[in-house]
Amino acid sequence: MDDIWNKFRTIIGKSKDLASFSIATIVTNVIGGIFWLYMASLLGTEGYGEISYLISIGVLSSTIALAGMSNLLIVYGAKNVKIQSTIHFMGLISSGIAASIIFFLVEDVMVSLYIIGFVLYSLVTAELVGRKLFSKYSKIIIIQKIILVVFSITLYHLMGLQGIMLGIALSFFVFSFTLYQSFKEMKIDFSIFKERYKFAINSFMLDISQAFVGSMDKIIVAPLLGFALLGNYQLGVQFISLIYLIPGMLFSYVLTHDASGSSTKHIKKIIILLSIIFSILSITLAPIFIPIFFPKFVEAIEVIQIMSFSIVPSAITMTFVSKYLGLTKSKIVIIGSGIFLGIQITSIIVLGNIYGINGVALSAVISSFVHMTYFVIIDQFQNKSRSEIDTQ
Repeated sequence: MDDIWNKFRTIIGKSKDLASFSIATIVTNVIGGIFWLYMASLLGTEGYGEISYLISIGVLSSTIALAGMSNLLIVYGAKNVKIQSTIHFMGLISSGIAASIIFFLVEDVMVSLYIIGFVLYSLVTAELVGRKLFSKYSKIIIIQKIILVVFSITLYHLMGLQGIMLGIALSFFVFSFTLYQSFKEMKIDFSIFKERYKFAINSFMLDISQAFVGSMDKIIVAPLLGFALLGNYQLGVQFISLIYLIPGMLFSYVLTHDASGSSTKHIKKIIILLSIIFSILSITLAPIFIPIFFPKFVEAIEVIQIMSFSIVPSAITMTFVSKYLGLTKSKIVIIGSGIFLGIQITSIIVLGNIYGINGVALSAVISSFVHMTYFVIIDQFQNKSRSEIDTQ
């Protein structure tokens, strides 16, 4: 075990960019996690459920509006293709359309502002990563998260739930002015995008599948069980997310090395080991932590304990996702997300009606195990196919 950790520290020490990226990721996730836990204590179960529902709509709509454009900026920006202004223009148009549609559906202007802000901010950060300006990227995502906290808490006390959505949206808009520089440096040229539309479609399918996986549960639970139970469920999700912070951070590192063909076996072992430790911690800490800090969310205790059993299969799945994205076999990942989503939606509806919020939590465990099993089977099939080719 010491040998694995030593190798991990050696790898980390070789890259200042990785260190900057990793620190920024940890800081922003910790700030965000603590902020949402604090908001839960202020809002109570129903208010927390309602804001989770609105944000899920915003995230899903924003991902559809982005249509895989962030990945285009990252990949082709790194190859010095002058695609930035074209993508930014398309992002402005698509976000405006998505925001207008959502306004007519939910009649909430704050959600529409969230969508536009989210898209613009995603384009800004994607461009920085594509240009390998990791230090600037790290500073921006930390500052944005701090602004989000300050604006959202301040505006909440002035406007209620709408103030939170407005605070988040404004934190996104703060850095949107940097897009102007790209419009000054290069012309809009749609032919550059047309030459790469197949990559954009594939990227969009991957992004939207992951967005559905992350948001559909909240969108379904709200009308099915109400905002109060959604609030308990979302607190459980937030608790698990904080517990899973370090393994999740390591995924970004593993993905970059899988893409370059470097060995990541040791890091993947660490991810799985940490997930086992954190799963145990989550089960044992929830009954202690929740009643003290969140007395209104006592129903979330069992939710957290049940969902803790999804941490290990999710970590194992993460290692497979990194592997196949690194091999540019994103279709395998997209199909896996589709299977996960199908199982999750079905089990939420069936088990949610029978067991309430605990049934929804159980659906997360079932879908995670099915998702992992799919990748195990696919990986065995892929290995068998390679072995047969090698023996020929």
